[in-house]
Amino acid sequence: MTPGRSGFAIFFGTRPQVIKASVLRRALADVGPVAAIDTGQHYDFPLHQVHYEQLDIAPPDAYLGVGSNSHGQQTAAILTAAESWIREHRPWAVVVIGDTNSTLGCALAAAKERVPVAHVEAGLRAADTLMAEEINRRCVDAIASVLFAPSERAEATLRRERADGEIHRVGDVAYDVLQHSLARTPTSTANGEYVYATLHRAELVDDVELLSGVLKAIGTLSRPVVFPAHPRTAAAIKRGGLVVPSTVRMSDPLGYLESLTTLRDAALVVTDSGGIQREAYWLGVPCVTVRTETEWTETVECGANRLLPPAESESLARAVSEAIAARRRGWDRDAYGDGKAAERIACVLSESLASRRR
Repeated sequence: MTPGRSGFAIFFGTRPQVIKASVLRRALADVGPVAAIDTGQHYDFPLHQVHYEQLDIAPPDAYLGVGSNSHGQQTAAILTAAESWIREHRPWAVVVIGDTNSTLGCALAAAKERVPVAHVEAGLRAADTLMAEEINRRCVDAIASVLFAPSERAEATLRRERADGEIHRVGDVAYDVLQHSLARTPTSTANGEYVYATLHRAELVDDVELLSGVLKAIGTLSRPVVFPAHPRTAAAIKRGGLVVPSTVRMSDPLGYLESLTTLRDAALVVTDSGGIQREAYWLGVPCVTVRTETEWTETVECGANRLLPPAESESLARAVSEAIAARRRGWDRDAYGDGKAAERIACVLSESLASRRR
C-alpha cells in the first residue's frame, strides 16, 4: 500500500447501511483504525440518524451532506465529495455496502484514487438490468478488489463473472445486527394478528395506479395493517390523492428496533424491502414481497417468501393465505450464514492488508 495511508474507511448513506455499518465498524476496529463516513444520502432523522442512538454507535467521523437529487446528480455529488475525503486521508481500503448511489459513488471515487474497494453484499443479481440498484451493484462488483458474498448463490455468481476477483462467502452482516439487537427489543404484548406493511421502491410508489392497487389490496385483508410510511411513499399518496383504507394504520417511519419488534410480532409482512424480506426469514415470519423478482431468492425457494407482482395486487389475499400456511411448516434459516459475517470480513481485510504490505 502507499506509504502514509492509515486505517479503513467505511462509507454509507442510507438507513440500512447505517445499521449494517454498525457491526462492521466494531469488527474492523479490532484490526485497525476505522473511519466512518456518512454521505448524507438519507438525511431524514426517523429514517437515518435515529439509528446511531438505537444501535449505540458513535456519530460518523465525517458527514458529506449530499442530500437528495436525481440518480445521476446525487451519484456525481457523492463521488466528488468522497474523492475529496479519500485524497485527504488516504485510507488502506474503502468498504462499501449494498447497492445504493452511495455505494457506487464512493466505490468509483476510491478506485479512481487507486484505493482498494471492498464490497459487502456482493454478487446479488436481478433480471431487471436497468433498475438503479442493479446498475449500482454490477458496477461496484466489476471494480472491487475484495468481494464479500452473503450466500452460496452470490458467491457462484461472482466466480462466474469475476474469476480474477478476491471473493469470500462470509454471510450477511444484517443477520449479525439482528442477532445483536433482538435482546434490546421490548417483550411482546401483541397478539400477532396484524399485518406489517412497508412500501418504498420507486418502481411501485412512483406509479399512482400500482400504489393505489396495493393500498386497496392490503385494505381488504382480514387482519388490521400496521403501515409506517416511508417519506417517499407518504408524498406519493398525498400527490396522487390516494385514500388509505380504514383498516390500514398509516404512521411515520419506525426506527430499527421498533421495526424489528413490529415485524417479530406480526402474523405476516407485506413489503418491497430486501432488508425486511431477510429479517422476516430469520424471525420465522411469512413474507409477501410486492415485486416481480427478488435478489434474495433463497427466501422464496424455502417457502418463507412469496412474490406478488404489483400489477397483480388483487391476488394479495390468496398470497397471504398461502404464506400463513407456510409458517406452520417452517423453514431452515441458514442460507445467509451464522451471524458472524462482520468478524469474517475484518479477518479477511486484515490478512489482505498484510499480504499487500509484504
